[in-house]
Amino acid sequence: MNRKESNNMSLILEIEQKRSRMLEVAKQKGFNLLHPDVLRASQELDKLIEKQMKQIRKRNEQTE
Repeated sequence: MNRKESNNMSLILEIEQKRSRMLEVAKQKGFNLLHPDVLRASQELDKLIEKQMKQIRKRNEQTE
């Protein structure tokens, strides 16, 4: 596995961990999706997903 693949796998794992954490927080807060802690966890997850999408877009542009 090369460095790019390793970084990609690391990001995927981080996204999965953040998603699990967000669900845990939501459950703790009675699934109140407007609770500040739930919103914060969701925003952190969004940032990671955005980072992944940028990497995918960049990789696709390089292969065109």
